[in-house]
Amino acid sequence: MRQGANTKKIPYSNLVDNIKVLLIFLVVFNHIIAFQLVKEDLVIRYVWYAITIFHMPAFIFVSGYLSKKPQNVLKNLKNLLIPYILGYTLTWYANIWLGNSMDFELLRPSGTVMWYLLALFVYRLTIEAMGKVRFIVPISILIALWAGTRPEFTTYLSSSRIVVFFPFFAAGYLWRSEYTDAVRKFKGKWVLIPISGFLLYAVPNYMITHEMPIDIFRGNHSYLVSGLPDTEGMIIRLLMYLVSFTLILTFFALMPDIRLPLTFIGRNTMGIYFFHYPIMILMNGLLILKIPALMNVWSLLGISLIMLLLLGSPPVDWIYTGCLNLLTFVLFKKEKKVKDEGLEDEYDSEERKYEILRKRRQAIEELAATLETEEKEDDRAKVDFNLKDEGRQS
Repeated sequence: MRQGANTKKIPYSNLVDNIKVLLIFLVVFNHIIAFQLVKEDLVIRYVWYAITIFHMPAFIFVSGYLSKKPQNVLKNLKNLLIPYILGYTLTWYANIWLGNSMDFELLRPSGTVMWYLLALFVYRLTIEAMGKVRFIVPISILIALWAGTRPEFTTYLSSSRIVVFFPFFAAGYLWRSEYTDAVRKFKGKWVLIPISGFLLYAVPNYMITHEMPIDIFRGNHSYLVSGLPDTEGMIIRLLMYLVSFTLILTFFALMPDIRLPLTFIGRNTMGIYFFHYPIMILMNGLLILKIPALMNVWSLLGISLIMLLLLGSPPVDWIYTGCLNLLTFVLFKKEKKVKDEGLEDEYDSEERKYEILRKRRQAIEELAATLETEEKEDDRAKVDFNLKDEGRQS
């Protein structure tokens, strides 16, 4: 989006759309390789670790960047909480239909990707207050590091993930267009590529070599439940923040800010996020992803791209949005102006009576003070007049 010199800048642009397209593709590809390929190919396992470090943190950062407007509770119920319930139910039913065992635990969305919607719902309803806290990003990072030592932060209501990923949402909320302009104009911005490449190689290599589980990047549990002692868990979580913020900066500095053939998908990512995982569960259960010919990374890249094009298409987005609008129409009343029925007179008559008497007394006192002042001024005027008259007579 090319913006003129006198045009007010808005967060949404071709740059943001292109970043979202890349990230939603990585979400789909990362999930599809997790079913089978990471168990059989070590290189793909490195890729899996590398993508998992930053793809959801970056997505949450962009979500925070696009949440600057005052938040409407009803709108967030429609766009986030209802899809969360429907998406969880769809994923659960896909597993049950295939004969897999999965308890219906709506308040514990493990085994699905719907935690992001629940987290986003919480973030958007709290960010206007939290965003006013000084140093909210470093403070929230410290809290997230501490939360990993506490067993009470679990998958229940995604409490652990909400705390762990909040620094990215807060940073995105505080990020301004001027910062984007500054990093894009910086002449040394290309150094971000080798730095990002080194971090994406070094951290997965260290973890895989030392047999550390990928769970630590998901932020679902405490460090001990993820298989790491507290000190080591804090270090790995700090590395996740370092890698993720570095990659986010790289995207905002180097991603093309022009309309590309797939840029339109950036406005339709919610439908992709909503539908892709239940579809993958069905594909995996029906042995489609277990066919040897489809176990090649290139074929899975192709399947991920096809899913992106189909689920991000305008018809699917229209169906997704239409269903949400229909449910909203059925579940919620239209906002109407409440007619004044005078009920406050019945409940507040005594209080209002005393308030009226107080105001009357105050008005009388002010009037009396005014009259007294005027009388004094008249007396002074008469004295002055008499003095002048006596002067003339003498």
